[in-house]
Formats: sequence, C-alpha cells, structure tokens
Amino acid sequence: MKYLIYQLKNNEKFALYLIVVFTLILKSVYVFATYYYIGTKEWGDDSFYLSLGEHIASGNWTDQPNGEAYLNVAPVIPFLIALFVRLFKDPIIPFYVYSLLATVLLIPVLFYLGKEMFNTKIGWLLALWGGVNLEFIKYIPHLLKEPTLYLLIPLTILLLIKFVKSKNQIYYLILSAISFTLLMHTDERYFFYFPFFTLIFLLKRPILLQKRFRSMVIWVGLVFLLMLPWGIRNYIVFGQVVIISSRTTSYTSKIWGKDISGFDYIKKNEGSVPISEIVLNDRDKLLENQIKKSNELSGLGLYFKTFINIWQPCFFKAKYVKYCWWEKARLQKWSFRHNFISLAFYGVFLPFYVIGLILLSIKFNPLGLFIGSIPILHSLLHSYMVMPEERYRYPIVFIVVMIGSWTVTKLYENVKNIMVKEI
Repeated sequence: MKYLIYQLKNNEKFALYLIVVFTLILKSVYVFATYYYIGTKEWGDDSFYLSLGEHIASGNWTDQPNGEAYLNVAPVIPFLIALFVRLFKDPIIPFYVYSLLATVLLIPVLFYLGKEMFNTKIGWLLALWGGVNLEFIKYIPHLLKEPTLYLLIPLTILLLIKFVKSKNQIYYLILSAISFTLLMHTDERYFFYFPFFTLIFLLKRPILLQKRFRSMVIWVGLVFLLMLPWGIRNYIVFGQVVIISSRTTSYTSKIWGKDISGFDYIKKNEGSVPISEIVLNDRDKLLENQIKKSNELSGLGLYFKTFINIWQPCFFKAKYVKYCWWEKARLQKWSFRHNFISLAFYGVFLPFYVIGLILLSIKFNPLGLFIGSIPILHSLLHSYMVMPEERYRYPIVFIVVMIGSWTVTKLYENVKNIMVKEI
C-alpha cells in the first residue's frame, strides 16, 4: 500500500494509468448493462445514423435511405458505422466500444491540457472531472457523435498549444491539422472555428511575424489538403463547392452557390407560435404571459435570449425555449437529477470561469484568454443558429471547468497567504 501511495504521488503516468483503467472498468459495466437491459429503447438520432451507415456500407455514397437526394450530415460517424457494418455486420457493439475508448482517452488529454495551460494540479482536477462526468458516460451506449466531439475538441486545442509552446515541432502542427479536420468532418459547425484557430499561431513566442505567418500558412494548407478528397466528392455530387455537408450551404449560399440544406436555421418570424397551438401541462396566467412575450421575440431579442439559454446551467421551473428546428414552442423543465448533475459538473464552475477571465486579463495571459474565449465564441455561434441545446454546449464545458478550477486554486492560495501573514 505504501508503495502504491508513493507511486501515485511521484509517478503521474502510473496514477493516470490507474484512473484510466478504473474508469474504463466502470464505464464498460455501465455500457454493457445498458445494452443488455435497455437496448435501443432510448435511441433518437441513433437510428438515423445507423440507417446511413448501413446505406453507405451497401455502396451508396450519395443519397440517403429515406429517399433524400443527398447525404446531409458530416461523414465521419456514418462512415465509421459503415466500416463496422462491413467488418462485423452488426455495428452496435463495435461502435459502443469505440465511444467507450474515446471517452477514456479523453482523460489523459484533459490532464495534459490542464497541465500545459496552467499546472499539474489543474491537470488532475480536469482529468478527474472528465473521468466521473455523467454527461460523458450517458452518450456511450448510442450511435452518436458526442463522444467523438468530446475527444477531438480538447485534443485539437492541446496539440495547437503544444506547437505554440514548443520549438517548432512540426509533428504537433501536422497532428493538430489532422485532429481538426476529423473534428470538422464529424460536425460541420466546427468549420467556423477555422479562422479563429488559425490566429493561435500569432501567440507563439518570440513574436517573429514571418515565422508565425509561415506556420499559419502550413497549418491552413494541411487542413485544406485533408479536406480536399471529401470536397471533390461534394463537388461531383452537388455540382457546386460544398463545405463538408449540405447544411453549411445555409450560410455559404449568401456568398456562392445555392442553399440545398433544406433546413432553415434562421426563420423570418422566429418563435411566433399561437398559444392555442401549444400544449401546456399547467396553463396558468404567468406561464401564458411568458409565452406571449417569448413569441414576440425576433432578431436581436431572440439571439440574446438564446445566448442566455445556452449558458443557463439549470431549469428548475418551466421556461419557454425556442429552437430553430421546431416551429412549435417547447416548455423546458429539467428533473431534479438533471439539474443537480448540470450544476455539479458545470454550473458551480461558471462564476469562477467569469472571474478567471478577468484574472487572466489582469495577468495578461494571451493564451489563456484565447482558449478561455472559445466558450463565448461557441455560444455566439449557436445563438445565431438558435440552438440552445445542452448537448451542443457540452463539448466546450471543459474550458469553463479548467479556468474555473484554476481560479478557485488561485483564490485559495491568496486567502491562505493572507491568513499566514496575519498569523
């Protein structure tokens, strides 16, 4: 036992290995118990992705099994399912194992990210948070993209930071380009991070603009090169330049080509739903007045409310929330368990995240502020799309937790130093 404690204190790789193995066992038990007792009863979009994967595995790379002319989602998850279909016939268990490994690999990624950004203590706090976070666990027994996003976003950021802090190790540059390309082809929304991530090369020290610009050009070139095969496929299928999936044409059609997404992200009359069309459990006057006010929202008012809903950590009371893909209103109220989990793994860190951004500004930490601004950028993007879905927020929550944890440790150290001086 003494040897084990000694190893845990003095050998971080050994300690990290134990955490990974322990969480792997726990998550494996949960996943296979869920598969045995629940099966596919709680599936939603999973069935759609499964049908896409089976369709692709049979040799159909263009249309969709539901009769739509084009594959309208990013390709990584459908093609991964198709690969498992070809290898194992039934892709469900292999995909569960893949998602399980993705959430387990997330733990060392979070550890090294926290360590690289701040210190080893923050690395351990972030790794433990990632290991026990129920939000990461619940998507494992599904055929969804969430576990892949949870891994690729911090991995891309870690690799970019490693390059910025290193002495021009080219492999970090290459690996970050590969990771980011996979991220975009898992969820096309992350293409909008492309110009933002490109700016991180300007933070490399010393500031030699010629070298920084060269690194930037190489990285951008690598990403475009990796995007080229799927881009060529899209041009052949769509007859126009389409970035990753047809959904992006809702925006790119304002500059070139046609909007072939078949999905209106921004409606002309956002949220205008007659109360008579809304099914309410409790039709009290207060709730009806809230809905009336919400229905009157449009433009900046709608975006602002969506922005607030994205950041909101809990919904104890029923609240009208607008989503771009639903024409009718949605009354959102979470269970006590849901609210507790959200507060424990996200909400309690939120005020310290805000304080942390202020501290990073005072200390003039450009890299910290750059990474810390990602959740704000993320929420602005989803506010514009009117997508205040909790699971769309969660891929970047680790940044809120990382900066929030750093803030708590700094405040604790300051209070401790003050008390020591008084003694």
